[in-house]
Amino acid sequence: MNKKLILLTIFLLVSSIQTGFAQNRIYPVVSGLNVRNLPSTKSRIITKLPILRWVATTIDEKGWTKISLPSGKTGYVYTQLTSDMWIKVIKKERKLYLLKGDTIKAEYPIALGGNPLDDKNIQGDESTPEGRFFICEMIKKPKNRGRYGARSMRISYPNIEDARRGLKQKLITKSEYRSIVRQVSKAKMPPQTTALGGSIRIHGGGAGQDWTLGCIAMHDKDIIDLYERLPEKNTLVEIYKDSQADAAFNRKGYLNEKSFEGAKKLLKAGCKYTTSATALIKMDYPEGDIDPGIGVCTDVVIRALRNGGIDLQALLYEDIIMNPGRYPAISKPNTNIDHRRTRNLKIWFDHHARVLKTVQPSSADSKSFWLPGDIVIMDTGVANGTPFDHIGIVSDKKTLGIPLVINLWTIGWDIKNMNLLTGVYPTINGHYRLLHPFDYAASIH
Repeated sequence: MNKKLILLTIFLLVSSIQTGFAQNRIYPVVSGLNVRNLPSTKSRIITKLPILRWVATTIDEKGWTKISLPSGKTGYVYTQLTSDMWIKVIKKERKLYLLKGDTIKAEYPIALGGNPLDDKNIQGDESTPEGRFFICEMIKKPKNRGRYGARSMRISYPNIEDARRGLKQKLITKSEYRSIVRQVSKAKMPPQTTALGGSIRIHGGGAGQDWTLGCIAMHDKDIIDLYERLPEKNTLVEIYKDSQADAAFNRKGYLNEKSFEGAKKLLKAGCKYTTSATALIKMDYPEGDIDPGIGVCTDVVIRALRNGGIDLQALLYEDIIMNPGRYPAISKPNTNIDHRRTRNLKIWFDHHARVLKTVQPSSADSKSFWLPGDIVIMDTGVANGTPFDHIGIVSDKKTLGIPLVINLWTIGWDIKNMNLLTGVYPTINGHYRLLHPFDYAASIH
């Protein structure tokens, strides 16, 4: 093979690995990392970052890193509590990549379990899990060298998405589910002895034929090399079934596309805003719903986002139990109604989505201001105790160059595209775009 062909092969290989992130990004390696308005521990705390949430960086300043938040604000975080070193695993290709930002620093062959390409679901299925995790335990000298080889690094399986799925399938109790949510959110090892299984590791012992019980095995020389390169705390790990899944989930605008597709399906199926739909109706959890033929404005968004694996019912409940101070109007979480109230969704989107401007600029470069799949929250002027009383999804249909909004307007109306973004009426007081699906423990199946 000549030199040009070798270089081309390397280029194509590297190009095929989707990082999903721009250069100059970091993530917290601790839970609830303080973001301050100035590079000082005495300065005001703006917000707290959840673990494994990527944020863009601008400059480093004497041990502090300035970051740009999805809200559009900037702040400072203590650099030692962040990292840009992370791991990506592509199961079908049997490859593990060590990356710094979006640059591949090393590539290693791996072996998997007896059921290598299915996502892990239950103890004993010999499958390797998929999704976003962190390394919650690093053992330099494993006691069981026959099983783990030269090094062992346990990942945070089951993650929150695994827990939701397990609860829905009645494999675990709600108490076990809440315990997994709390432990993962606090950057601690989740329970390892539920029916979902545990003790999933990246370890040594060899990377020939698949031989593990669901772990990711490497040659001993490779696991030693990887171990030495990693930070001591909570390295981010993303595991994908194959390169196609990697490319899809990391495509810019993926969740917008999926949410808009979901909204179009709802338009086709039809739905009516009825008085009965406004009641407190008992529903399943997670992924609960009322009769799909009826609904209120929030049900359109809830159902549409599920097309991208996003469960607002679960996300809101989890945010309430982990951050009750954000929701002063909620004294006790109620999974039947909390996510169906626009004022609660406004709080959640403010903390977990890209917050965009609500007034469209008149300049020629405003084509991407409203994108299909964007979420908009509105004030219709009705005296109902909240200025956040309506919600919808931006459509690809336009009137005079302004996109319409797919929504359920009020009692007696059917779901439809409506002209609501003129800036005259109603008042737009929220405009959001979702981030990476793994930021929401999205179902990727």
